[in-house]
Amino acid sequence: MSSSGSNTSDKGGSDGRAKPENTLEQETEPFEASRLGSKDHWNNVYDREISNFNETGDIGEVWFGEDTAAKMVTWVCSNIEDASSRILDVGCGNGHLLLELAEEGYTNLVGTDYSAQAVELAKSIAKSRSADIAYFEQDFLDPQDVSRVAGEEKFDAVLDKGTYDAICLKPKDADAVSVDQSAIDMYPVSVVSSLKDSGVFLITSCNWTEEELVSRFSSHLECTGRVKHRSFQFGGAVGQTDATVAFKKRL
Repeated sequence: MSSSGSNTSDKGGSDGRAKPENTLEQETEPFEASRLGSKDHWNNVYDREISNFNETGDIGEVWFGEDTAAKMVTWVCSNIEDASSRILDVGCGNGHLLLELAEEGYTNLVGTDYSAQAVELAKSIAKSRSADIAYFEQDFLDPQDVSRVAGEEKFDAVLDKGTYDAICLKPKDADAVSVDQSAIDMYPVSVVSSLKDSGVFLITSCNWTEEELVSRFSSHLECTGRVKHRSFQFGGAVGQTDATVAFKKRL
């Protein structure tokens, strides 16, 4: 699962729902499970991208596009003034988001992914650009692994660009039809366990609206802001291509 490596855009909006900006819609049923929620799929993706990077220097796909990543970087720069703040990109994929933050002067950056191949690629890219970023393999749904990476210090910010989308497509078992609800339920717990009490969580999704994200995280996190994306109109409703929402811990 990866922020830059969890492209679920072939699911986003595929059910024909416009994503309203100003109206609260009823919570929808989860999507059916998909290969995009499986670890084997992402291992295969990053095996190919490692080969491409070694051959051509191409870092691979920037999921959601560079414009969306730039909006997240702008939000961080506007809301986290201390460049030494400890920032985690969960499901980092090729590490593009952290590379952009390093360019902005942030110095305490950590990226994790459950795909060892993604971590290998991210490390290689960071080394090629002389970027000082720490990358680790991590199962973000395992409390012990979450605690291992967070440490006693924990993080000032946790970033997610597509990882929750992938988790919402994770198969419950080999039938690859039912999603793993326990994984979906564990995700916000892992976010809270990773954050300092004063920490912030910034998530971008292409599968869920702003209102759905607020609803889904409301038991653990409180919405503090939103990032606007390109709007569109479909069936008389106005929506956004992606949703980016900021949260803080409920204390």
